[in-house]
Amino acid sequence: MHRLIYGEDERLLPWACERIGVSEFRADARTIGLERGGELVAVVVFDGFSDVDCNMHIASDGTRRWLNRTLLTAAFAFPFLQCGMRRVTGLVPAGNADALRFDEHLGFKREGYHLCASKNGGDLISLGMLREWCRFIPQEPKNV
Repeated sequence: MHRLIYGEDERLLPWACERIGVSEFRADARTIGLERGGELVAVVVFDGFSDVDCNMHIASDGTRRWLNRTLLTAAFAFPFLQCGMRRVTGLVPAGNADALRFDEHLGFKREGYHLCASKNGGDLISLGMLREWCRFIPQEPKNV
């Protein structure tokens, strides 16, 4: 049985940092976690909030057992529906083909290539998703 976790940033942020390989997230970071059988299997971190955009980071236990529609719906409902963002941004190491493929499958589109942009000096690829591209949340009716 999966259970979504809200409001436990102090517990979820260190778990996500360890799996993503960063020392910390920005001070405005917020999280949504997913437990299975009492064990954390995934954490989605949001940070870098502006009036229209935030960054999204996904950390997992390394298996695919965390990937479900419940978490994906919650992960996109937070920025788009609750916060009213027009877009979300993801930064992925250029050499992480699995993460790039996964993000593009979710609906993110490649937007830029950033040389020497990661802490270890590696390159990053920026990806973006607009609200209207997101298939995990209800869409606003279009005026006809």
